[in-house]
Amino acid sequence: MPDKPKCIIVTGRSGAGKSTLSKELANLLYMPVISRDEIKEGYVNTFGVRHDELPPDSNRVATEIFFDTVSFLLARKISLIVEAAFQHHVWQPRMDALATSARVCFVICSVDSEIATRRHLHRGLNNPNREFYHGDKRVAVYREQGILKSACDYDSPAFDLPTIEVSTLDGYSPTLNTVCDFAAASTA
Repeated sequence: MPDKPKCIIVTGRSGAGKSTLSKELANLLYMPVISRDEIKEGYVNTFGVRHDELPPDSNRVATEIFFDTVSFLLARKISLIVEAAFQHHVWQPRMDALATSARVCFVICSVDSEIATRRHLHRGLNNPNREFYHGDKRVAVYREQGILKSACDYDSPAFDLPTIEVSTLDGYSPTLNTVCDFAAASTA
């Protein structure tokens, strides 16, 4: 019986479909999702003020709490789905520790950057609380100026670990079942 928990990292640019895919995988694989956005929302909620009114290091603090939570649960043999829009440089300093404590694989959600930008904007416009909790500049610029601020380049994580790229353009390609099979086989 393996003694290391599973750690399925679901990542990709904002608007790529990470949260939706993570929740679907969690239901199929019977694993909890630890979401960086949800950790951040809990942090902002504690103070009861807009994200923009918190100290400038609030994103860094939320990210540290996220990784501390993931490490804490993995150390206690809890298998997880970890979801965050981090680029390679954010994952990189933490990968040795994660790979030592867990059986890790990556699921990288991908979609054209223009589609991801529009999804991200749509999500923010449909949920006014997003700006409160995340200080969403793209939505603020759109509301103030009517300009769709395009996404920054996304530097996808690239590690010597099992990785699958999933297009979220129209459902999932490869299929959700294939992604589950990949995750199960990669962390066996």
